[in-house]
Amino acid sequence: MIVVSSFSGARWTLIVAGGFTAWFVLALTVVHIKGGRGREVVRRAYVATFGWGDYVTP
Repeated sequence: MIVVSSFSGARWTLIVAGGFTAWFVLALTVVHIKGGRGREVVRRAYVATFGWGDYVTP
């Protein structure tokens, strides 16, 4: 977020942060609906939101 803020200002920082938050909440909801319980729900939502970086960088 610091990089986005330094190049684009506060407005785009809030937009990007809101996008990540919305995606995380959506992932939490989907995993919970599919039967996830407890910490598993949070872990799987976290991986869905932020875990893709492991596949982008070699």
